[in-house]
Amino acid sequence: MTCLEAQSNIMAFVDKKLDDEHTKDFVRHMRHCKNCSEELEIYYTLIVGMRQLDNNEELSHNFKKDLDDELTRIDNRAKNVKRFKFSTFGIVFTIAVLGFFLLYSSILNKVYTIEQNMIKTEQGDYYFYNHLSKYIDICNDDVIVRYKELNKPREKSFYERVHSYNITHPVWANGELKEEVHE
Repeated sequence: MTCLEAQSNIMAFVDKKLDDEHTKDFVRHMRHCKNCSEELEIYYTLIVGMRQLDNNEELSHNFKKDLDDELTRIDNRAKNVKRFKFSTFGIVFTIAVLGFFLLYSSILNKVYTIEQNMIKTEQGDYYFYNHLSKYIDICNDDVIVRYKELNKPREKSFYERVHSYNITHPVWANGELKEEVHE
């Protein structure tokens, strides 16, 4: 804020009609510019003193101290607003980071669960194959059905049945034809 802008805002400041954005710049300028602060002190003393007289209030004994207190109060209020904004931003940012972390953790947990399920389903087919390959059939055949098929007695061929019959019903005995006894 320039000196001309600050001096043109003195009356608005004394009447407390200066908006917050300009008030902050106005107070900063008055704290650093000796000429403008002297002019503000003169206007403040005259206007506030006349208002106190008009309203039959007790006249202030130290207008300079009252002005400094008012400037300090405004400056502190601006700092508090700034702290509040910074705190609010910090809280919102912290909540956002925490929310992101929880979401990321949840997604990571779901991915881990899916991977573990995939490993478990593949485990039966491939995991023990290196050590138990002669016992494991990688096919999707039913092992029990296959075992029963392998262990069920196979059907004998015609010649095997004839041979079996001849053994149980010998026709030849000691190289001679034996007559069967029919009853």
